[in-house]
Amino acid sequence: MSDELQWSSAVATAEAVRAGRLSASEVLAATIMRIERLDPMLGSVVIPLFDRARRDIAGVANRGGGFHGVPMLLKDVGEELQGTSNWCGTRGLANQGYRSSTTTQLARRFEDLGFSIVGKSACPELSASSTTEPGGFAPTRNPWDLESTAGGSSGGAAAAVAAGLVPIAHGSDGTGSLRFPAAHCGVATLKPSRGRIPITPPTGQSDPLQAWTQFAVARDVNDLAALFPMLAGDATPRVESPERLRVGLLDHDPIIGLPVSADCRASVHQLGGHLASMGHGVELAFPAALATLFKPFWEAMSVIGPTVRREQVDWMSRRLGRPCRAGDLSDEVLDLADRAARIEPVAVAAAYDTIRTAMAPIPTWWDSGFDLLVTPVTLQPAWKLGEDAPIRTGMFCAPFSLTGQPALVVPVLWNDNGVPVGVQLVGRHGSDELLLDLGATLQTTVGWLERRPPMFDRATR
Repeated sequence: MSDELQWSSAVATAEAVRAGRLSASEVLAATIMRIERLDPMLGSVVIPLFDRARRDIAGVANRGGGFHGVPMLLKDVGEELQGTSNWCGTRGLANQGYRSSTTTQLARRFEDLGFSIVGKSACPELSASSTTEPGGFAPTRNPWDLESTAGGSSGGAAAAVAAGLVPIAHGSDGTGSLRFPAAHCGVATLKPSRGRIPITPPTGQSDPLQAWTQFAVARDVNDLAALFPMLAGDATPRVESPERLRVGLLDHDPIIGLPVSADCRASVHQLGGHLASMGHGVELAFPAALATLFKPFWEAMSVIGPTVRREQVDWMSRRLGRPCRAGDLSDEVLDLADRAARIEPVAVAAAYDTIRTAMAPIPTWWDSGFDLLVTPVTLQPAWKLGEDAPIRTGMFCAPFSLTGQPALVVPVLWNDNGVPVGVQLVGRHGSDELLLDLGATLQTTVGWLERRPPMFDRATR
């Protein structure tokens, strides 16, 4: 049964349970067996919730929520389940054995939809890195190359889905935290438009820029398309897609000016070729405002960064019931938080205004006749664990968190090292469904569902 279900989509698994071909208990047992067997190689499931999932399945015959019996992982930050461990990639909360006192809105919605939450997925410290290597925890490894990063901060979610441990997993994104790991692990994700999905800002952050979003990663875009309308609770009208899209390709780094790897450039052009073969108009073009973004962004973040770290340290202290001390968080976080005491509130407010002003011209590019922007996700494909992540990441994702636009990431090619390379497709606000529809078409054209990490495919035979 483990072989049968390892690569089954969430939609197909739910249908098998509904039709009586499988029971929810059988699906859960196979999932637990798979995680216990494979995850020691990956480090993607930081907090197993097997007993809780067994009790939940036994206590509810069928919630009738559309995904009854489908196993899912919840990212161990932001969303919480009452009475379960919640560590957020921090040694302080893990050492104390902290447990959540409440169940958050989106987590409750997942369970109402019938998902069986079998565990919490790994994330970096305070969900604040583009690689999942938190101090005091095992690193999360990429299923395609166990010496490479799975990305971050939703690295555990993407690695688990790519390895077939679960078909779908919750994740969250502030400046790329869904998109980086999806691109590195060869799975799909959507960073939704601002306001489409309920959110719980993580680790005490106030999020005045409204950059934080939540959704899921999946191998099959159709799983994302089925889940999205069940979670989207707003009245944002669907953006209708013209028959022929006008697409801009961005194959270099106009923001920082760093080199983009040949693999990442090739992925953009290969996707452009797929879109052109589908009848869409494709050209080299991108919002000019990206080229003047870095200086005001960097200067503003030198003020905002310490302020956010101070909020996080204070949040940690409240959870610990005492002031944070060395060892609870990394020295880097504590040192940055200390700088906040020297920053005046008026400077913080001005920094946020600077970012809003810098971002404002970017969405107007979509008003000038373009429907879609295709970009790399990072400057390089998945790099080796332990290497410096920021210089390999770049800033292709952050602007569209700050403008609130939706962005789809899909795998396009696998490089000579066998590592997947994803691309980002950015639409205008409210075009989430358009992106998901396009992703489902590209899935058939590119054929990534047929690709599986060889080690994790063989391991269950």
